[in-house]
Amino acid sequence: MGVELDPVRYEMFRHRLFQILEEGRVAMQSVSGSPVVVEGGECMSSFYDADGTVILTAAGLLLHCTGCQEAIQRAIAWYERDPGIHDGDQFFFNDPYIAATHVYDMLVVKPIFHQGRRIAWTAAMMHTADTGGVLRGGHQEIFHEGIRIPGLKVVEQGRVRPDVFRALTAQCRDPDYVGLDLKARIAANNVCARHYLRLVERYGVEFVEAAGEKIIADSERMARARLRGLPDGTWRARVYAFAHPRGRRTPFRVVCTMTKRGEELSFDFTGTSPQNADSANCTLSCSWSSLFVALAGHLFWDVPWNGGMVAPVRLHIPEGTVLNCTFPAACSQGPAIGGTLYSAAHACIARMLYAGGRLGDVNAAWDRVYGGEYRRLGGHNQHGGVVAQQIYDFFGGGLGAAPFRDGVHTGGHMLNPQARISDVELIEMNYPLLFLCRNQAPDSGGAGKHQGGMGMARIMMVYGTRDLTDNRWPPYGLPGGWGLFGGYPCTVWEQRMFRTEHLPERFRQGEYPTSVDELGPSWGEPFPPDTPTGRLPVPEYTLLVDRAEASGGSGYGDPLDRDPVSVAADLRDGLVSRGLAEGIYGVIVEPEAGALDPQATRARRDAIRAERLREACPLPGRTPGTIAPSPAVGGTDPRAQSDRAPAATADAAGEAQAGTPAPGRRIHESLEVVTLDGTAVIRCLRCRHPFGPATENYKRRALRRVRDLYGVGFRSLGSERPDPPAFFQEYLCPGCGTLLQVDVWCPALDDEEPVWDIQVEAP
Repeated sequence: MGVELDPVRYEMFRHRLFQILEEGRVAMQSVSGSPVVVEGGECMSSFYDADGTVILTAAGLLLHCTGCQEAIQRAIAWYERDPGIHDGDQFFFNDPYIAATHVYDMLVVKPIFHQGRRIAWTAAMMHTADTGGVLRGGHQEIFHEGIRIPGLKVVEQGRVRPDVFRALTAQCRDPDYVGLDLKARIAANNVCARHYLRLVERYGVEFVEAAGEKIIADSERMARARLRGLPDGTWRARVYAFAHPRGRRTPFRVVCTMTKRGEELSFDFTGTSPQNADSANCTLSCSWSSLFVALAGHLFWDVPWNGGMVAPVRLHIPEGTVLNCTFPAACSQGPAIGGTLYSAAHACIARMLYAGGRLGDVNAAWDRVYGGEYRRLGGHNQHGGVVAQQIYDFFGGGLGAAPFRDGVHTGGHMLNPQARISDVELIEMNYPLLFLCRNQAPDSGGAGKHQGGMGMARIMMVYGTRDLTDNRWPPYGLPGGWGLFGGYPCTVWEQRMFRTEHLPERFRQGEYPTSVDELGPSWGEPFPPDTPTGRLPVPEYTLLVDRAEASGGSGYGDPLDRDPVSVAADLRDGLVSRGLAEGIYGVIVEPEAGALDPQATRARRDAIRAERLREACPLPGRTPGTIAPSPAVGGTDPRAQSDRAPAATADAAGEAQAGTPAPGRRIHESLEVVTLDGTAVIRCLRCRHPFGPATENYKRRALRRVRDLYGVGFRSLGSERPDPPAFFQEYLCPGCGTLLQVDVWCPALDDEEPVWDIQVEAP
């Protein structure tokens, strides 16, 4: 970079570049007629240097930020000589084994020339719901999933090629929508390229190219500085979901090991399940895109999103696994499966940030991270037009709780920093649906000291058509998120249908449901379908019921530490049920007056804590909280310590003998690492109960209680109960009964060995 850049002009240029990309994104939404783009905001514009390295992105969906880089580099390698890359050309890609997350994510890339020399690229990507493939739910290889293009020149020297345009749109059931989406990408690229060249005229080509290099270099510098400020260590996470190859429900797991050393960060997904025989798979391209979501959204949120940001990051995924499937595996559920990756990566990042003292950046899991089914409708609407779309309400999920606050209700989604949900009036205008309600779903946020934000519930009625199908698309039935430091995961999605023949008469009488909880047998015959996946006919006047269609966020900290006043307020506001308030939070509110009963609340919480210690057991072959031999550990029975205060009890004598421990590192809401007699030890911050050396998994010296996933009273029963079954593993401090962590466990895939989620040395 031989050009000296004036700092003021450089910042003006960088901000102008981002605004150009925003204008390109708006252009896509203005041209496209798809609700996925117009309402859901699933589109992205970006700039790249002449060799295809991303400079800057403006994303409606973080998932797409890295996807176009590989497409551009393939276009250069494959088409530079023949048929050539010329000024005004644009290339179409949607091959998930190259650059996208699944075939529905279609992108167009355009080179930018100045005086006959290629100086940059711009790209536009958006989701198009129709690819002309086999109906979703039946994909067994990628050839079933519709058109798959590894680069096709759709615009040649500024002129749209009509043969290519017709060839692409004619493959689909809804060519009008597909054609509009294709034109929207082309339009966005034209807007971005035109303004980019105006910047060249204003600043000069040398300045523009040098500034692009500096943006990338600055991102790498900022990312490495962020990593240097965090402790070295290893963090692990495990996430489950279901696939349905050939209609047989099959669980799979995603295992993430994140290691940070100096200014380098690596993610290793060894231990992840083999690829599935259905479309519940993720290509390596999709996995990189999914990892970018966790990095950009939580670790490097203030770093410009480009190739420099990910330069210090390494990713290893064994080939042939669900996160790195081998061709020609089907992968139409790539973004859903990628959701398990960024959920696991986010879990590791959140714990690392906490250990590094960046509490303001810590969140529990947002939304369910694709833990439920989505409604994808097909057939004809009330006007006789084709329906081949989905309703984008799932971006209105609850946010994860944080160390100092609850999660935001119906606040967004990890995927989309500029999320919107569908417009009810537009949906009712274009779909054979009538919304009866759309509101916040009680109990959908994960319980904790700080509660996850509530998700969304809705009831829709089918009308005006006798040709409509609904698609059930796994994975579902398990919490896709995770609670942090004793918080519970968010709930799973509950999907039901009510078949009824008398709705019009009841509506004329002024009877209609305004919440999911009002529905019962009187509203028709409830069913989930007999088959767990595939398309199902939906008769007219069927009620489509979704509890937590956009689910809640997960909780943070032990629910017994939540302010009782906040629980009482949530109960009055209808955000939590009485069963949740009393059974999980231990808060008693007088039924009639609605006033908090402090004395009964204290008694109830003491009873819950005692019940925890009574029902929990040490792990096989372990004595809870012993460090042998070590005079620094007190000898009293840890179960006898029930005081919640952080003051020392049994440890006091031991510390008096061993001397004052060296200053520790807080690695958890309730745990710290301190040095005693030269040994790094994990201990409880509340009762100072020791959990053994920091070189061992603290959970192996905790007490554990295993509970049925659906046995916790407040959990919403999903439309499909897990089979094989899954459970909660609750890990408790043996000294004070504090709930330290709630893990989901599927015995069909894993033994009882606890996940070693935090492995950090003393400072």
